[in-house]
Amino acid sequence: MADIKIFDGTGASTGTLAAPAKLESANAKQTLVHQVMVAELAGKRQGTAKAKRRDEVKGSGVKIRRQKGTGRSRQGDKRVPHMRGGGVVHGPRPRDYSQSTPRKMRQAAFRTALNSRLQNDRIYILDSLSLETPKTKEMVRLLAALNLSDAKVLLLSANGEENIALSARNLPKVKAQYVGTTSLVDVLGADYIVCTRGAWADMTLRVEGKGAEDASTSEEVAQ
Repeated sequence: MADIKIFDGTGASTGTLAAPAKLESANAKQTLVHQVMVAELAGKRQGTAKAKRRDEVKGSGVKIRRQKGTGRSRQGDKRVPHMRGGGVVHGPRPRDYSQSTPRKMRQAAFRTALNSRLQNDRIYILDSLSLETPKTKEMVRLLAALNLSDAKVLLLSANGEENIALSARNLPKVKAQYVGTTSLVDVLGADYIVCTRGAWADMTLRVEGKGAEDASTSEEVAQ
């Protein structure tokens, strides 16, 4: 049984909490995790890259020089690809890079990535942490007490805990989010996952498949 460490608002250990059974037993194949990760990264691509073709660039369509009698090569108009300022051959065109992956695959991959942090004791829960106003110094002090000053931290908070998220958004190695917007890529990119008590309750529901995978009422805190 893997236990999750609990800390108070000062960074002092106050006990442990048993992890959900579905999280402990998560063991999807590495290829599945990779497939879901690639799909998430592909979905973030805008797909707006575009190069102008021969028929889209500006320029006259008049033949550059006469066909014969000059001793030079035969040429058409100046919009041809081998001319300076001409169109691009086989250039990028606007497209949709998104990939479709079944919901059960996404859930299995997410639980497996979260389990990898659990097995290495890299999931912390903050109990009774509250900030009346956003204070970056308080968050720096707390991370130092947890020995996470130099680690990549994924800080998860619940709705109504905006001050906690705002206190961490300016820290370069901390990514502050709500549980509903956390993706597999976010979990894999973090060395440690720090959750408030409310955020862990939401995470438990998500792990057990009882919560929405993407909460429409939650928005990622701007970095």
